[in-house]
Amino acid sequence: MAVGDRQKLITGIIATVLSERAQTNISFDWFVNKHTKEHFGKYFTTIDKIFTSLNGDKEASQAKRILTLDCDAYFGGQHNFILEFDEHQHFSSARLKTFEFYPTDLKVNFSIEKWKQLCKTHKEKADKYRKAKTTTDFNFEGGRTAQRAYLDCFRDLLPLLHGLQPIVRINEFDVTDIYTNNKEACNKIEKLLETKIA
Repeated sequence: MAVGDRQKLITGIIATVLSERAQTNISFDWFVNKHTKEHFGKYFTTIDKIFTSLNGDKEASQAKRILTLDCDAYFGGQHNFILEFDEHQHFSSARLKTFEFYPTDLKVNFSIEKWKQLCKTHKEKADKYRKAKTTTDFNFEGGRTAQRAYLDCFRDLLPLLHGLQPIVRINEFDVTDIYTNNKEACNKIEKLLETKIA
């Protein structure tokens, strides 16, 4: 099953389990393509250190046109959280490095320790994924991978600052045996969500 198809399937199952429509075309004015003090508040120093550690170019970043970013899905109502579905390319060396800077009291609805371990396991493959691709603010080989890790931090740090519940992340390795939206799949996703949603 293609990665994009699996993401849609898992999102659909979550919607079934929560009885809540998944909004996949929503944007937030604070969720944009570069970090600012206005949006990051108390976490600005954190995200700035992460950007520097990943060899980001501050001048290039500041010169970028501000664009809103997409999230995989948003569940509103009583849930009020962003969902991210992490495929193998998210578990890179760059992503592993970002966790070194996370505040110890940061609330997220996934296990940071598990994500670190997944990075250690899959970083070689993730680092090779589209390795030649660069970006304006990470203009070097592997730059797109660094940018992906940087922007993943936005999804972890920003929601609680802007009235949302903590991010919910599901990784592809936890759902490899799910191929259709049926009762068995719903039961598995429900149990998985119980570990992530208070």
